[in-house]
Formats: sequence, C-alpha cells, structure tokens
Amino acid sequence: MAPPKRTRLLRSSKASSAQAARAPSFATRSQTSSASSSSNQRASTSASSNQHASTSAASNQNGQQVLGVIPTVFDAGDCNILPTQPTIAEYDLIQQTKEVIVILDATGASTPSSSARIPIRQVIEAKIPRGCLVANRGQAFGGWTRDTTAEYPGIPTKYFTSGDVENYEGDLCTVQCVFEVPQFPKLLIAKYLGWDASAAYEENKDAVFKKFPYVKKWITMKTHFLDAIKTLEPNNLVGVKRERYLDDGLLMEKENIFWIYQEMSYLHSFINRCNGLPFVWYMNVKNTAAPPKFCYSVVNVIEKKLLDEYQKQEAGLKKVKKIKQPTGERMACEKPETCVCDSIFEYYDRKNRDEEELPDADDTEAITRKNMRPDSSGRLNFEGFNTDDQRMVVECSDACGCSLDCPRRQLQRGQKVGVVVYYEDECRQFGLRALEPIKQGQFIIEYTGQILEVEPEGSGVIEDRDVSYDAVFAIMDRRKVVNAINIGNAARFMSHACDPSAVFIETHSRQLVSDPLIPRIAVYALKDINVGEEITIKYFCQDLMSAKDEGIKCRCRPDCPNWLPIYPFESDDDDE
Repeated sequence: MAPPKRTRLLRSSKASSAQAARAPSFATRSQTSSASSSSNQRASTSASSNQHASTSAASNQNGQQVLGVIPTVFDAGDCNILPTQPTIAEYDLIQQTKEVIVILDATGASTPSSSARIPIRQVIEAKIPRGCLVANRGQAFGGWTRDTTAEYPGIPTKYFTSGDVENYEGDLCTVQCVFEVPQFPKLLIAKYLGWDASAAYEENKDAVFKKFPYVKKWITMKTHFLDAIKTLEPNNLVGVKRERYLDDGLLMEKENIFWIYQEMSYLHSFINRCNGLPFVWYMNVKNTAAPPKFCYSVVNVIEKKLLDEYQKQEAGLKKVKKIKQPTGERMACEKPETCVCDSIFEYYDRKNRDEEELPDADDTEAITRKNMRPDSSGRLNFEGFNTDDQRMVVECSDACGCSLDCPRRQLQRGQKVGVVVYYEDECRQFGLRALEPIKQGQFIIEYTGQILEVEPEGSGVIEDRDVSYDAVFAIMDRRKVVNAINIGNAARFMSHACDPSAVFIETHSRQLVSDPLIPRIAVYALKDINVGEEITIKYFCQDLMSAKDEGIKCRCRPDCPNWLPIYPFESDDDDE
C-alpha cells in the first residue's frame, strides 16, 4: 500500500554544495515517495528565487504560465497612508474590499472582473504601493541610484539623497526605520521613506513619537525580539547591536545591503497593513548575505483556465445541504443551525474517495481524514495529532449565515501576529520567526503563491519546472499545488524541523459563495511559540528519515539523528 498522503511542502535543496539536491519534476503531490529535499539543507534560494536569468514568464508542458522574475512598476500614488494599526472601521472596510485572489489571463481576452476584490491581469507586476507616495516620488526625482536593487521586485532603485533636501525637504514625511542612540537615550536616528541613508539624522525621540505614533510600537517590538535573540543565540550580539543601534559608518554606506533589508521590511509590511495584516520584517544579524529576491503577495495567483475548472465543483457544492448532517458536536460557528461547513467536508471526503480517475484513488480508503474544527476562540485542537493524517479546515461563508467575526473564519480574517524572515545559518539560510507570541492551535499565516496544475503520477508527463516551493493538497484537489518560488509571502521561508512548531492545514475558505473557490493552505501552531522562536514545518514522515548516512544530514537541531532523503531532478533537458 502506498504511504498516506497529506498536505506538506515539497522543497528542493539547490545548495551551493556539490551534493545539491533537486526534487523529481513529477513530485508535485503529497506523496512520501515523491518528496524533495528539505529547505533546512538548502543554501538559500540561489538559482531559484534569488538568481533568475530571465525577466519573462515561462510556460511548462501543460501550457501554464509559470511566473519568473516579476517586473517592478513605479506608480505615482495619490495618498500617503501611514503604517498605523487600522481602526475597526478601516479594518471592516479592508475586509470588504481587499483582493481575495488574482486571476492571470495573458491573452487579454477575458471580460474585466466586475469586482476589485477579484482582479484579472495580463501580467503580474511588483508595485511599490500607491500609498508610499514618497518612495514613488523618490524613484521619479531622486538624485541617487542604487546599484544593487535592480533584481529586487517592488523595491525602488532611486532615492532622494542629502543633496535633494533643499528642493524636496517637504517630502520627508514618513519614517521608514529608526535606531536608538545608546549614548543619548532621548534621541533617535530616523531614516525616511524614499530617502537614502545619507539623509537620516538624529531627532528627539518624544517629537518622533508624537508625529509618528507607530514608531514607538516598532521600537518596543524590535527590542523584545532582539532581547529574545540574545538569549537564544548569545554568539550573535554584534549583529543584534547593529539592528538596534546601527554600526559606525552605515549611514555613509548607503549601498550597504543592510538598507535593502529595511526597504523590504517597510514595503512588505505596508502591503500587509493595506490588507489588515501585521508586520513582516527581514533581518540578518550574522553576516552580509543578501536578502531573498521574490515578489511579495498576500493572495494567490491563478490562471483563468485553471480557475474555470473549479467552477465545475460548484454544482456539487450546491447540494451539500442535502447531505445528512454529522451527529457530533457542532463547534464554534455563530449560526450552528444553518452552518454547512461540516457538510462541505463530508462532500469532499466522499467525492474524492468515489472518483476513481483521481490519482491513487484506490489507496484513499485506508487514509484517516480529519475535519479540523476550531473552537470558540478560533484555535484547533491537536490532541492526538498524527502527521500521517490528511487534515482539512472548512471555513464559513455567507451561506452559513454568520458574520465575518465567526471563529470559523480564521484564514479569511488573515494573519494576526507579526513575523520575521530571519537569516538562520549558511546551511538553512532564511527561516521564519515569531515577532509576537503565538498560542497552540492558533492560525499563523497563509501559504500564498501561484496555483499550478500538475500531471498525475504515472501519466508519463514530466514537469520541466522547479518544484522547490510547492505546497500540495490531499483532499480538495490533488492535481494542483501552490508554488511560491517567485511570488508569495513570508510563509515560503519556513524551514523543516523533525519536531515542528507548526503544520499546514488544507483549507476550504471563501468569504462569499460568489467568490472563486480554490484550495488554500493555512499554517497553524502545533505548540506555543514565543517571541524570537522559529516557525517550522515537518516535510517528511519519520519512515522516510533514517539514522543512516543515506541522504542529507538534517540540521534542524544540533543533535538531530535524522537523514533526509534525496531525489534526483529530471527534465527533458537531461535527455539532450
């Protein structure tokens, strides 16, 4: 019998070492026999998301447009929204108007979307947010051009500099990052959005707090995070000090890669804020390695022809009310008498087991599938959790009659805790850490990227594409993956751990029944995660890892005895 399927990440280890491993090109479903090498053995995303040779999107053998380097678009905005926490009214407006998915139609033949929440685009672009007015003005009129930003999607290449102060001083209006001055506790060094480091200067701390209240929260959160890092990694104190106070000379080294980290932290956090989401920061306290290069997106991208396939499921989903309701306890929904979430789970469970044409359908009967229902606080119960189980969360929609505040709408409401994309070491490169405390069972973040179709195993078709950042489905659609190699959010950086702190949960989620239905992947906490601690995922079940020298040594912890499997990469090019 084939090993059980489950939702997890498949990632190859395109490391700089001689034993760089690649996932098999057909390994695009959650099947343990087709797993790729773990990200805790990769040396960054070199040759993948960090080193692209082309600026155009490629197509795989299914004719899908696989997003490559995403071009940056500079757009003179018409407002300057400060990155404060949204008010209740602003948050409600965001939930009603924010994009829920982006439809990609390169032909341009589609009728324009009737909803701003569901845009149809011919090309995916990395835009400096319109609200970041000064960043866009700096790009247009700034006197200094950075040499090292050309390949960073959504990051400016031009900035105002100290020589522009006389003409553009009025544009110095949004603090981008701040640093404390240890000798003078009443002062701060403030760098402004759209200006290079030479224009940063010392200011009175109280005056900055009064004009930019969000700065005080920044300092508090950064201090707590760096204090935690000092405890967890006492050998990195020099880098920690730089993050808090700056190194001597950094203000004069405006080409220093350190400032790219600050750009990404502000602009990606700004995108989050516009979607009602918290901070995402980028940090390297260990060396001068460059930050990752990818297009930041808080929503999934899908080609229209793939989205059209999901419309076929609507007929079946409309019948879920006819399915006998489960007799067990109903949990959490504000309107349990009209909630259809458990019926939807039963529909998927029965549908996929009955459709013989699906890959390995004969193996699904013995698989345990779990309907993960949140409690009244929105948390999942992981008592008796088994990584081999297939698991799914079905979230409420308007069909249930509940409000957006219903506990069964965690992914819809979005991420609530800030995270840090943190440089771990030369082997693992970047990982993900908690900027705020996370409770066991709590929703952390969605794994976003491009929805791609994959061929079923045994079809004879080899996918000539990199599957390093594929996250796969087990219940809703085993022929689709979420690929985050070139476009995605901070979730793409989670490293492997044999004792993980988080888990992928396949999720059926849409706010309105009229919204497009695609499978989504949510990340939930398996345990409490304190500030500064890693958010990790287990990529392999235990029977694929051995204590023998038969793969790549797992380095999720210093004393880990496991070896992770390696699978060769195959493509049509190999036959030439």
